[in-house]
Amino acid sequence: MDVTNKKLFLIALIMGILASGLVYWYISKLDAEKNQLEPTSQILVAKLNINPKTTITEEMIALKEIKESALPPSYMTEKEQVIGQIAKETIYGGESINPERLADEAYRRNHLAYIIPEGYRALTLQYTPVMGVGGFILPGDYVDIIGTYQPIFNATEKDVSKVILQQVLVLAVQENTDEEASKDTQGNNTITLAVTLKEAEKLTYTEERASIRLMLRPLNEKGKSTTTGVTKDNILTP
Repeated sequence: MDVTNKKLFLIALIMGILASGLVYWYISKLDAEKNQLEPTSQILVAKLNINPKTTITEEMIALKEIKESALPPSYMTEKEQVIGQIAKETIYGGESINPERLADEAYRRNHLAYIIPEGYRALTLQYTPVMGVGGFILPGDYVDIIGTYQPIFNATEKDVSKVILQQVLVLAVQENTDEEASKDTQGNNTITLAVTLKEAEKLTYTEERASIRLMLRPLNEKGKSTTTGVTKDNILTP
């Protein structure tokens, strides 16, 4: 009797294992068929961590096949739309390229570092409406700059006013880099200019040791003029 029970138990165990295997095989088959039938899409993902303020290159991104049921809420599919863009937040390796993580035009316009031309620096000066054309200077304008120096601070040993810089880009008025926003803050007291390192030295020296006036340039005028400066000896000279 014991032998018979053991045989029956063994047969039942084997049948149970076979049944479990068949169920597993059937479910796996259904999953495989479902995976084959479910459509997929190619989206752009980061190959590696992309840090903020990094310009995205082709080597940083790749296309990845994703089931449509697993697609993120926002993604990009064309490399041409991403290459050359700047990340405003960290994009982690394997993560989809989300357009909200990229610095669009509006974001760049409101963040000074993005709008400084290559090879230039942002320099802020004390600013009053009288110094700057009655407060009509706005971001995006170009100005010429006059310095007026006392004898002790210039080589002529005379008071002199001289145009020291021309065609200087205005980056911001007060804290505003946007033209419309700056119209409401004309009485504020700083202006930020885009200058080279040598120009920055001239401006800093002049602001510290002499006085500065800004002249607003006409729209689209690109030429520069040469001046000799004005002293008390030649102020009446035509």
